[in-house]
Amino acid sequence: MQRIKTVSIFSRSNPDKRLFALMLVAIVVITIDSQIGYVADFIPEQLSSNVGVFTFVVIAVIFVITQYLILDYVKKSNKEARERVRHISKLHTGVTVAQYLLASVVAIVILQILLTQQYNTITLYIVYAISFGLWILILALLAKAFLSWYKLSGKNVMVLIFTLSMIIYVVNGIAGLAENFYTLGQQKKTITSVDVAHFPEFSIESVVSQVGIINNISSIAAYILTWIGTVKMLYPYIKKLGKTKFWVIMGVTMIYYLIEYPLFVLGYFTPSENADAMTNILVFSLAGLLTGIIFGAAFLSVARTLRKGSTLRNHMIIAAYGFLLFYIAGSSAASQAAYPPYGVVSISFIGLSCYLIYTGLYSSAVTVSQDTTLRISIKKSMTEQAKFLDGMGSAHMEQELQSTVMKIAKKQADVLTEKTGVESSMTESDIKEYMAMVMNEIHKS
Repeated sequence: MQRIKTVSIFSRSNPDKRLFALMLVAIVVITIDSQIGYVADFIPEQLSSNVGVFTFVVIAVIFVITQYLILDYVKKSNKEARERVRHISKLHTGVTVAQYLLASVVAIVILQILLTQQYNTITLYIVYAISFGLWILILALLAKAFLSWYKLSGKNVMVLIFTLSMIIYVVNGIAGLAENFYTLGQQKKTITSVDVAHFPEFSIESVVSQVGIINNISSIAAYILTWIGTVKMLYPYIKKLGKTKFWVIMGVTMIYYLIEYPLFVLGYFTPSENADAMTNILVFSLAGLLTGIIFGAAFLSVARTLRKGSTLRNHMIIAAYGFLLFYIAGSSAASQAAYPPYGVVSISFIGLSCYLIYTGLYSSAVTVSQDTTLRISIKKSMTEQAKFLDGMGSAHMEQELQSTVMKIAKKQADVLTEKTGVESSMTESDIKEYMAMVMNEIHKS
């Protein structure tokens, strides 16, 4: 009997292009789902129509397919890291199980709608619990990993900044979960085709309003810290990217994200009963999308300047897509309980996006810090041993020096890789090139 071979779409040539196409589909689907969810109370009849229900089903099917393919890509790209570090393998398994559970819950919602023209809001509670639970757990693990690496890397400031940002993101996730749970508590237990999405309003003195303030403040603080950490992490590659392009990308990101909150407070995007209310809501809700695109573009732009197939390039690409999905999905809502529940698919992407951030950002930060540590080790070794060559001018001894330092560098790289589970992006040719540069500096001095 002939064996049927299964081949992943990512095992062929040009995996970057296929990953881009896959992420583009996911981003479009999440954006459509979340935007419809935001204005669901304006178009209840269109949503409950056959076209509205069919569109929701199509979005859900695409969600199931794309999440499977994304997990398949990460599994293959992190194969070596999962073999070295047990917790990475366990985390991947846990995220996979959680995403399949989310797909099952969404399928149950669809069946309830198709068979009974209604659904139970308990399914929304489950989706929020799993998705935000992954958010909180994964970013807490990332904060812990960064903290341990902070000590290991000689108290690297960049790693400390990311540690603090991840801790605040955890607070943001907890506050967001509490706020959405409270909002869901104001909805009916069973949502029918005649029900309209409801965005309850609360007095400023209420507990939920205070939680909402904590949610907004923690979101801003986490973003600022992540922005600073990203700038610091990508700064060594600013020459390859171009200073003007780099600061334009990062500057626009910061301004657009931070300006939305004062504009909202001032009332420019406050929902009202006038004809512009729906437009105002859509413009405000696009902040997450545009911020995610620009923020992800920073990683993608630098990734393109790196050697194809390099570990750092792959990690930065994954981190870029993680932030893209996180800022779009994280700013969406399903607690308004629309019929069908537009926004629930976007929420289901939150845990997966956090996992992409974990694998990409942690590995990128570790790789950059690891390369910096390796360069310092190489320069120190060459400087100390070059003292023996002072005044001798022996080409043979210079070759011996390079050979000795190469062995030290490889050993140092192996030690760092064993401790972190992430390989250095510096190849043997990169090490030799850096050694030649250091040797030139030594000769000049």
